[in-house]
Amino acid sequence: MIETQISILINRKSDAELIKNCIIESKIQFPIYICEYEKDFAINFTSDYEEWELDSKILNCFPEYEFTKNIEKGRKEIRLQISRNQSEFGSYGWVENPTNETKYLIKKSKDKLQKFNPRVTVLFEDKEQDYYVNIVNGINKGSGEKGFLLLNEFKNQVEDSEVLKDKLYKTPIEAFHFGVSKMESIVDNDFQEYLKEKKKAKRKRERIPRKTVRNFINSCNKKDLEGILKDLDKNVVFEKNIKRKTECEFNGIEEFKKYIKSENEDLCNLEFKIRSSWTINLPSSITIGVKYFPDLNKKDNMTLIYRQYSFEFKDEKIIRITEEK
Repeated sequence: MIETQISILINRKSDAELIKNCIIESKIQFPIYICEYEKDFAINFTSDYEEWELDSKILNCFPEYEFTKNIEKGRKEIRLQISRNQSEFGSYGWVENPTNETKYLIKKSKDKLQKFNPRVTVLFEDKEQDYYVNIVNGINKGSGEKGFLLLNEFKNQVEDSEVLKDKLYKTPIEAFHFGVSKMESIVDNDFQEYLKEKKKAKRKRERIPRKTVRNFINSCNKKDLEGILKDLDKNVVFEKNIKRKTECEFNGIEEFKKYIKSENEDLCNLEFKIRSSWTINLPSSITIGVKYFPDLNKKDNMTLIYRQYSFEFKDEKIIRITEEK
């Protein structure tokens, strides 16, 4: 035999008589212990089964209340609590699933309509894009059931548009949640279009600086002084570094011109090949790598040498060139 210990804590003393009558009506064939304390009553007894019918009788006395196993602390008054506990070992051995639970009698929650904003803001990186869940009243003509329908328009807030006939929703919040889900494919397409436009804008923004860098390198390869100086700011700085230490620096376009014309220059006629990887941080800078043979007459027996050039820009003019060896 499996014995169940049942405990009832009555938090309102005025309810004690009602609960006592519920127990009497249940015709429980075991002694019932009723203890009165300063602020409440405690009822305890042991039965050979769980006496679930008692719960129904208690609920009949409190139609505006319900039992729950999970109660948010401090949120609602617990009018009564009932606990059932069984030992793991009954009279005939081990009990497979002993009952151990406590339920609380609390006032029924009123179904409040949750308010919401039909506008849904979606972030495309740092750009905000607004979408809308448009909901209208609906009715099932076959059954007469009333509810809510979604409009097939998610980019603008409207009151009249094509109705999605997939489902009649019971509440506006249910329709809203499904509407957010349905707009995902539209948002995904818009985001892909956003990425395409961003890529186009990036290519357009980089076109002139890239061309400027290529023209500079090509002009160096030809030792075309006019081409080399064409896109330089009059206050341009040319800095030559070896292992991150400055070897020399030329300030202003006239100093740089003298360097290009000097016997010590090593920027021209080297047939630089621009490597494929560019580091572009516009509008301020572009960094490239170049490779070349130190002696063009001995290409077959020589190893390629690499350099790095960083170009800083202002108003589409090069204001600084840094050479790293």
